[in-house]
Amino acid sequence: MQIDVTKLLTNQASTIPVEDTVIIPQEMITDYRIIALNDIIVSGKVTLNEENELILNADLKGVMILKDDITLEPVEHHFETDFEEILTKNQNILDITNILWQNILVEIPSKVRATDEDVYLSGDGWRVISEKTYNEERNKVNNPFANLDELLKTKEDK
Repeated sequence: MQIDVTKLLTNQASTIPVEDTVIIPQEMITDYRIIALNDIIVSGKVTLNEENELILNADLKGVMILKDDITLEPVEHHFETDFEEILTKNQNILDITNILWQNILVEIPSKVRATDEDVYLSGDGWRVISEKTYNEERNKVNNPFANLDELLKTKEDK
């Protein structure tokens, strides 16, 4: 996405509005967990601060399609973020695609699940269980020291 900042640099305008649909090139997306990006909209403005630096204040929102961590099924993740960036003014037309892409990457969740339900996957000698199920099964295991707590409690009561 490119922004013409000529009017801002020549003091013909105090702000430049930024309202557009963002298209991130597919070659940028392929190296990450993102399957696709849909309806990415940026809205904000570019201004000059006291130090004569270009400042981009914007809101970025949209939908990213990610892979479920366990089943690898596509999952929609809606995101919205506000950010402020200092832009380098080496040209009159600035390309902010990389800035927008970096702010999208920050919004990728660390855990992606289609549902909150437990998924029961298994194979030859292995199975995937939830932490809750693991703790329940661990407490049921025949532990030779399980009776020690009861013996110590009865001894302390005497």
